Amino acid sequence: MTVEQYWTKTDDELYALLGAELLGEGVGLSPEDDESHRRFGKEWFSNKHRELQRKVCHDERIQPLLGTTGSDRLVDAITVAETLRLLDDASLPAIGLVAVLIARVGLGEFCRNAPQPR
Repeated sequence: MTVEQYWTKTDDELYALLGAELLGEGVGLSPEDDESHRRFGKEWFSNKHRELQRKVCHDERIQPLLGTTGSDRLVDAITVAETLRLLDDASLPAIGLVAVLIARVGLGEFCRNAPQPR
């Protein structure tokens, strides 16, 4: 899916898709599967927050977007996705999906107190 396609999903749908991706399973066939995937995806995203901050927040493509209050979050998501792809991190699943979740939080909020890259 593209960033634009992910953008139309709710946060719960995004977390469920992320959980299914991480677990190597397709989209759940039952509401219980979706709920399990959603919880797993949300926990993964929370646990990876600092690591994602290191990768995203200090990048020269992201820096100009941090101080703006009226930025277009879809544009932010596309920029985050491009940045993550350029970092060539094969360990990061569903880059577009993760980028949308980051942009939904808001780059300024997401990057608050971001640790320096290693």
